Amino acid sequence: MAIFSSSMAAMLLLGLLTANLDPTVAQIGVCYGMLGNNLPNAREVINLYKSNNIKRMRLYDPNQQAFQALRGSNIEVILGVSNDQLQNLANPSKAQSWVQSNVVAYWPSVRFRYIAVGNEVPPSSSLAQFVLPALVNVFNAVRSAV
Repeated sequence: MAIFSSSMAAMLLLGLLTANLDPTVAQIGVCYGMLGNNLPNAREVINLYKSNNIKRMRLYDPNQQAFQALRGSNIEVILGVSNDQLQNLANPSKAQSWVQSNVVAYWPSVRFRYIAVGNEVPPSSSLAQFVLPALVNVFNAVRSAV
């Protein structure tokens, strides 16, 4: 009887998990990397995304040309804060300035969904101590701007 109960529990759990997976709602997102040679301009990239019905993208750090191309595109953006900015953004006034320049200046015509503070910062890194203060300061700057 115990085997039957655990099998039924597993089936129920699987059923609950799959019931929430509606394939008609799934969306494709892409990472828009800008390190390389002979890359297309931002407007071409955004038009390519729109023509392929890509609704979400990640920018690893702010890029003014990408922001201009994203205006009115209805593509949701995850905006990254690069690791070299973490120490700087641990200062509340610098985080406020960063948010004003890179988010508020383009919102609402650019649809910012998330801000990712840091990218794979190892706990042993000297930058690790700045991740939480930078995150809190960026959060507070966004909250005060809304």
